[in-house]
Order: sequence, then structure tokens, then C-alpha cells
Amino acid sequence: GQSTSANETATAQDSVTSLPPIEVMSNMPGNKSVVYINADSIFANYAFAKKSKAAIEQKVANYQRSYQTKVDAFQAEYSDYMEKAGAGAYSKEQGMAIEAGLQKKRDDIMLMEQNQEKVMGDMEGANSDVQKTIYEYIRRFNQKHGYDCVLAYTIGGGGVLGVNDSLDVTKQVLAGLNAEYKAVKK
Repeated sequence: GQSTSANETATAQDSVTSLPPIEVMSNMPGNKSVVYINADSIFANYAFAKKSKAAIEQKVANYQRSYQTKVDAFQAEYSDYMEKAGAGAYSKEQGMAIEAGLQKKRDDIMLMEQNQEKVMGDMEGANSDVQKTIYEYIRRFNQKHGYDCVLAYTIGGGGVLGVNDSLDVTKQVLAGLNAEYKAVKK
């Protein structure tokens, strides 16, 4: 109970206040220039990222709308057929022809369900293209400004903790990315 809690607290305090041996600290790389970017801000404000996201979201929305329209039409046609067939409104030949048409529509719907993975893959591909553009720009940015490393910070993902705000180069990277995108787009 309480004695374990007190021991855990003492151990946690010891680990926080104890420093690594001097020889470990002396092996740390010196004079390395590390900066960071807010990746959330880059993706939210980089024109190419916004355009890619909007295009893929539109494609997904159109696909889902088309799928739902086909499902709704199939269900209505199927219900109508079952009601009329139950009342004896169709000859055997008419019934077989309608059923064949319904089966084709059902197959089309199933094919759309299978192709949904491709649409999602297209989304991943668009994200990958944006990431490659950002990584390539950051590589050149590092060379130009003499940075050894640019860390990416995200609100939900953490990764970079307790970093001095003066190391934030998000605005500079974003301005450069957007300037390059604008120049290429012309």
C-alpha cells in the first residue's frame, strides 16, 4: 500500500535528479544545429497540401455519393420488383429479365465496394506526394541554413518536448514551400 507508493516516489525522484556519468555526456554531439517545425501547421497552411487534400476529399465524396445513389436505386427497384412479382404482375420471362438486371446492378455495387480500397490508396498516394515535397524542401532548407536536423512536432503526436520556441522555423519553411509551389504552379 503506502510503503510501495513512497518507495516508487523516491525512486522516481532519484531518476529525475540523477545525471548520466560525465563520459556519457561528453560523447554527445556538439555544435549541432537542430530546429523544429509544427507539422500540423505545415499541412494546414501549405497550399499544395491543402489542394491535394481538397481534391482527394472531393474524389472520395463523389465516390461515396455515386455508391449511395446506386444502392438506393437498387433497393427501390428490388422492392418494386418483389411487390409486383408477388402480385403476379410479371411473366416468367419478364421476371427473369428483371432479375438479371438486378443481379448486374448488385454486382456493380459489390465492385464499387471492392474498389473503395483503391480510392483510399489514392488518398495515401496524395499524402505521400505532399510528404515527399516537404521532405525534399527541408533537405534543401537544411543545406542552405546549415541545420543538421529539423524535427517535426504535432499537437497529438508529441515527439518534440520542451523545445525553445526560438528553434521553431515553421513560418520560414511554410513561406518557402508556398513560394516554390506558387512558382511551379505558374
